[in-house]
Amino acid sequence: MKERFTDLAWTEGDFNKATTSPSQTALSNWMWYNKYHLFPYLKFKKERPSISFKAGTFIHEWFQNILIGQANIKDVELAFKNHIEQFNFEEKQKIKSQFILKNIKGYVERHLEAINEVSDNFSGWTSEKGFSDWYDNKYMGQTLNIANEGFIDCINDSEKKITEHKNRFGSVSLKPLKNQLKKPKKDDKPNDNRLGDWVYSKSQQIKYPQFTHCIQIAIYSKHFENKYKPYLIYVGDNDYTTFTPNNCWELTPKGLEYFFKKFIQINIQRQEMLRMANGNMKKLAMIIGVDWSEIRNYKSNFMLENYEEEDMQRLEDFYEKL
Repeated sequence: MKERFTDLAWTEGDFNKATTSPSQTALSNWMWYNKYHLFPYLKFKKERPSISFKAGTFIHEWFQNILIGQANIKDVELAFKNHIEQFNFEEKQKIKSQFILKNIKGYVERHLEAINEVSDNFSGWTSEKGFSDWYDNKYMGQTLNIANEGFIDCINDSEKKITEHKNRFGSVSLKPLKNQLKKPKKDDKPNDNRLGDWVYSKSQQIKYPQFTHCIQIAIYSKHFENKYKPYLIYVGDNDYTTFTPNNCWELTPKGLEYFFKKFIQINIQRQEMLRMANGNMKKLAMIIGVDWSEIRNYKSNFMLENYEEEDMQRLEDFYEKL
């Protein structure tokens, strides 16, 4: 491939993006602008830890290490207990971590069971394969002039298969008992989904793959020139679901091509918005627009809830003064 250079639209003035990725593409334009451009520009403080992100990363690392023979399932519970103790979680996050701890071994096992189900002999797998790809596809008369980089969860070169894995944790909510002085009956069974005043609602089994995840698996398939069979695996509290080209249109050749086109279209649109902004952060803000309701209700948005209140006020002030 001929040498390629990053389009200046991504790097001039207030902008400084060297690469894009499937996970960045999965965000709405407004959230992508905030997370990768505006928050660094406003010098936001580091996010408070999220148990969903911390647990998800932990589970990925452990099932992948067990898959390649570098870890043992019997050690996972203690390792996770030690892992979460190093973070200063807010109360709701801390409570959720305890519910996840109860089932941490099950999450890891279900990822491995899913891989075993799609494998011929459960050997020959590698994990976290990095890639950096450029594309010649056009949209709006333009090509995407920035490298697309990322890591593929699990790859089996001999069987020509790739798997992408997602965790689906439940949610916690504050629900104090109405009559805490009432003595429990002798035959009352303990509620495993309650911890003090907090209740855990288990995740529901997914019926269809998420649009953004389909973009990810389409990108990974494109890296292998669509010669590897893709699997999209969702693991929940009690189950796992495996989407394949045999049970899911999105993972068929036509489906993968559709979602790859969406990746190209989304990123070239962003590239042209950056070009119109001409290196000016405020111009890009006016082009993309603002979601005032998300700022006001940021505690209900998992992408924003772990930022400091003062930073969210700075975000609102930035848009107020455009």
